[in-house]
Amino acid sequence: MKKYVFITLGLLALAFCFAEESPVTLYLQNQNLETFQQAVNYLIKIDQEGESGMQAKLNLAYISNLESLRLMDLAKADIENLKPGERFALANLYLEMDKYDDAIDIYNLLNEATPKWSCPWRHKGEALYKSGNYEAAKKSLEMAIETNKEHYDAYLWYAKTLYELKDYKNALKALETAFDLTEELEDSGFDQVIPEEEINQLYQELQKLTQNK
Repeated sequence: MKKYVFITLGLLALAFCFAEESPVTLYLQNQNLETFQQAVNYLIKIDQEGESGMQAKLNLAYISNLESLRLMDLAKADIENLKPGERFALANLYLEMDKYDDAIDIYNLLNEATPKWSCPWRHKGEALYKSGNYEAAKKSLEMAIETNKEHYDAYLWYAKTLYELKDYKNALKALETAFDLTEELEDSGFDQVIPEEEINQLYQELQKLTQNK
């Protein structure tokens, strides 16, 4: 509900800024890809003229976010007809927006339809981890590893999850397994890269926790 309240307030504010008819107001009145493209071109032109400061950029960011939400809602409404790759892309968008429940629901559909596809298991594990559901994250990440023994990111998230579950010995083992693998970015283009500094810090912490044990 809050999302729609904020969107409504934003629409009112943006419409006020463009009180006279412009491609932006036309987009706000009739949201589709064509009017969105016209509004984008209009705002880019204003920005290039160099007299609007950051305003054109901020307005562009706003309508881009609005269009993203609109397209995601359209996709979700047609979820039954989406191809696996389209479902995966939509779930990853929800994950990036911290909408974990929505993401997990779609990953579940993918797990049922394509159980041997490692990536949805891995990403669901990340969503569950970020939700604080570490036991469920562990199971999902184990499935990601079972379906792809060389899934680099799955081992990293598995190590992070086991750390939270205080299973330090196996967390270290998972992390060292990842170190022996080649890092490869997933085909989704949405994969979140865990900073190397964070990985090294986790490794050092696990070494201390498992020393002489």
